[in-house]
Amino acid sequence: MHQPVVPFALIVALALLVSGPIVDGQQHTSGGQAPSSAGALEQGAPAAPTVEGVSGGGPTDPVTVNQMAVAVSPAGSTGTGTPSAAASPTASPSASPSAAPSAASSDAPPVAPSAPVVAAAKDPSGVVETAPIDTTSVQTVGITWPAGQDVATLQPQIRTKVGDTWSSWQPVPQPDSAPDPGSAEAARGRSGTDSVWIGSVDAVQVGFAAKSTAAMTDVKVALVGSKAAATQAQPAGWRPSGAVSHAASARPAAALATSAVGAPTIISRDQWGAAPEACTPAVASTLVGAVIHHTADTNSYTTVAQAEQMIRNDQAYHINVRGWCDLGYNFVVDKWGNIYEGRANSETEPVIGVHAGGFNTGTLGVAILGDYTSLVPSAATQEALAELIGWRLAAYGRNPGGMMTYTTYGGETSRWPTTTTGTTVTEPVVMGHRDVDYTSCPGDGAYSTLAWIRDRASKIAFSEPLVQALYSDMLQRPVDPTGLSTWTAALMAGTGASALGDQIAHSAEYVNRRVVEAYAQILGRTPDPTGLATWSQAIMSGRLRVEDLRGQLIQSDEYYARAGGTDPAYVARLYQDILGRAPAASEVSSWVSQIPSRGRGIVSNGVWRSLESAQRRVNEAFGIYLGRSADPTGLSTWAPYWQANGEDALRAMIIGSDEYLSRAVSRFP
Repeated sequence: MHQPVVPFALIVALALLVSGPIVDGQQHTSGGQAPSSAGALEQGAPAAPTVEGVSGGGPTDPVTVNQMAVAVSPAGSTGTGTPSAAASPTASPSASPSAAPSAASSDAPPVAPSAPVVAAAKDPSGVVETAPIDTTSVQTVGITWPAGQDVATLQPQIRTKVGDTWSSWQPVPQPDSAPDPGSAEAARGRSGTDSVWIGSVDAVQVGFAAKSTAAMTDVKVALVGSKAAATQAQPAGWRPSGAVSHAASARPAAALATSAVGAPTIISRDQWGAAPEACTPAVASTLVGAVIHHTADTNSYTTVAQAEQMIRNDQAYHINVRGWCDLGYNFVVDKWGNIYEGRANSETEPVIGVHAGGFNTGTLGVAILGDYTSLVPSAATQEALAELIGWRLAAYGRNPGGMMTYTTYGGETSRWPTTTTGTTVTEPVVMGHRDVDYTSCPGDGAYSTLAWIRDRASKIAFSEPLVQALYSDMLQRPVDPTGLSTWTAALMAGTGASALGDQIAHSAEYVNRRVVEAYAQILGRTPDPTGLATWSQAIMSGRLRVEDLRGQLIQSDEYYARAGGTDPAYVARLYQDILGRAPAASEVSSWVSQIPSRGRGIVSNGVWRSLESAQRRVNEAFGIYLGRSADPTGLSTWAPYWQANGEDALRAMIIGSDEYLSRAVSRFP
């Protein structure tokens, strides 16, 4: 845990309305993902704090958190207007106000946010609403209840007041983030809505469409307030210069994964004013994917300082209200493309967040700050997401454009049931929150960009290692600086891995090397200048497949003479050079009987194009590009493919695979 380097601001203690312990009484196995060796969750995490104030961002920028128990009167009404049970989710908070509150409520002073209890009562229709709450020093609101409580009919709503005018009632986003079942954070936390940024308003009211007060047991309104740091009022698009530096939290020994892919510029926790962790989040064994979210907050923030204030408030809500160790997300990206470190150490470790119930372990949780229900994120934000995801997944050899198999144990918001045995599912490596949980997150606007982000992140993750691997495998030398910059730029501009391999395969350097290699293998000598030029031109022009040069050379008189100058000796040498074995007597006699009438070409073509030869060519390609032999399924699939399509097509399939890309990253980290 980070140790505070400055004194905390005054901690505000609250009286809590107690109806039971704030724990999840269900016992589950530790949530996890496909790799069974994922880091175990800490069972010794401290209990949830009983005080509700936290100071973050230094002594001049305190974050204060208050929780008010909602005390429901058995009868009567606050008389402040009726929240609609079906309020439009698209209505603007500044829409025309509902019927004016009665004098009894609108003239009464709002309840101070530090009060331990806020009164609430049913209106004539049975809807519950609270008294007004003073929010002159509050910017973020949320509603919580005990974990496991049935709140399906709660339907919380809020409205805000500026001056004498109340906004229309707006639904509060339902919870769509939860710890994995069985985790320490699940045991110590409360359930609740996502945080809601209300900004600078005078008062807030909370309404509930619940028809039964049974659903209102131990419901609390959380109020988070802070100040934007005046010294950090950066303009839109600002990014800090220089290396990111921050004090690392103490961690159990764990491997730190880094990558050859350059890290994007990241605003550190120290820079945005993060509070220390309340406990140490668990760390997985690896990263297997990334989940993209939106915070569903306002898009109207105008400075980086205001964006940082929103993140500080969200962190305080997650720690002090939901009971989590830290901010739920590993990273946050704002509308200008600035990247903020979320959970401590997420830059170097697969820290388990709280962002997608049942899929937290082994995934990178990245949230876009704002509401992208319909708005498409800016080009800068999309690029930042791709850079961040490409960088982090490359450190673990994951292809952002691929698919993954994941074992989920369910969770509070998961699309899959909570189970101790797990459910194995297949999902994109880079997915939207809605793909795994019951939510519309990250909004239609953000979700529409995922295909581009996957493609771009893949290019970022694998561009340099891919070029280095192709030079090593195809040209058998290290890449030179010019080649690295040229081909990396081509990949970033949209050239695919297979297309790049094809371009190298038709370069003079590669073709000349293959001609020299074929002469050595078949004729036992180097090619003469005329032979080198003739065969190289035929291959580079596309008139001859590079692998078929061997098929041509074995038809030559020189090869026949080198084999011994007799038909039986010729057949025996062909089998040894092409198939790596001696022929059976029946095979020799069969081929020899055909040579007088059909020529030696019948033997050379028959042996070279045989399925047995194709299987050897497949194993050659697997050895060069994957460092292994093909498995039986691979042989049965790719040998006929080689016969029909040739080496270029087979190579394109191999170097475009996740296995080749992952191997490239591991070989050239």
